[in-house]
Amino acid sequence: MPSKPVSSPASSTRQKTKNRSRSSAKFIPNLQQLNDAATELPDPDLWPEKTYQCPIQIDGKQRTIEFSLKSINRGKVLTPRWTYEGRILIRKRDA
Repeated sequence: MPSKPVSSPASSTRQKTKNRSRSSAKFIPNLQQLNDAATELPDPDLWPEKTYQCPIQIDGKQRTIEFSLKSINRGKVLTPRWTYEGRILIRKRDA
């Protein structure tokens, strides 16, 4: 009688991660989509939370772009600014 192959916990985890990554590929917006979402951002001085999720419609699908607040040193004053992925700084007056 043939024996069943033994599945290790590590290979099981890899398989689950592989399946999950196929079904929920990370959404990466283009520059126009970021600009459109930036126009919807609330005033960073008044927003009580550290993040803001902006929903957008792309090809009939609902996607979300998440922005984070970051304190920027402006002289002797720390000023909150919105950032995308910690790399793109968004000034509200530019949006």
